Amino acid sequence: MKTLRMKGKNVEDAVTAAVQVLGTVRDKVKFSVISEGKSGVLGVIGVEEAEVEVVLSEGLEEDTKQVLQEILDKMSFVAMVEAKRGEESIELNIKGEDMGRIIGKEGVTLRSLEIIVSSVMGRVSGERVRVNIDADGYKEKRKKALERLAKEVSEEVFQTGKEKAMPFMTPADRRLVHIYLQENLLVTTFSRGEGKNRVLIVAPRD
Repeated sequence: MKTLRMKGKNVEDAVTAAVQVLGTVRDKVKFSVISEGKSGVLGVIGVEEAEVEVVLSEGLEEDTKQVLQEILDKMSFVAMVEAKRGEESIELNIKGEDMGRIIGKEGVTLRSLEIIVSSVMGRVSGERVRVNIDADGYKEKRKKALERLAKEVSEEVFQTGKEKAMPFMTPADRRLVHIYLQENLLVTTFSRGEGKNRVLIVAPRD
């Protein structure tokens, strides 16, 4: 994704000039108007040129990858981003150093990056872009660990006949456990509490 600011006597001239500088055609760019300019008095006094910001897309995957890479670079992380298109989202994987800081406690930094990148791409592309970001296989490892815990708790609940609260989890983790136990014939799950006190409960099925 390449971005260029350009001025011209009007918006159309500014866009045309930017397209020429980028070496592309009008259909492949999107632009936003920064200033429509002013014609001034008699076309001479107080004249201001129009200014636009033109974005040349290099494909959704590549653009999304570049956005995340720039964020990581500005945060001084030593990491590289790989991208591919999934069935429902753009899949980004981070490799390199600083994995602990990039992932954050319980993956909170990864989720923040997903929100930021998705927001930027939505603004740039003009459409909703779903982004999934992983780092060194963290999400799959986290998923398996949660599933093991859910299995242990569900077995305990079935044996004791008493409901049990899972340890504090993020909304994403609670959803993962709920989905994992959804078809379990012995237990059911539901959330209790509000905000930071919200927990997932595993209870015997009636």
